[in-house]
Amino acid sequence: MTVWLLVPEVAERLRLSDEQVRRLIRRGDLAASNVGTSSRPAYRVSTAAADRYMDERRTSASR
Repeated sequence: MTVWLLVPEVAERLRLSDEQVRRLIRRGDLAASNVGTSSRPAYRVSTAAADRYMDERRTSASR
């Protein structure tokens, strides 16, 4: 079962601001679903996508 997170939950998990998370989504760096409209997006991010984003950015020092 897929667990979906709101932008503030993703921001807390990744230790980023809400706006930084939205920017990552708009740039395509973080996979998300828009359950709102194009003029007023309401993004949802799966826990798998958030984990994948972190794994892709892991440095060799933290592996």
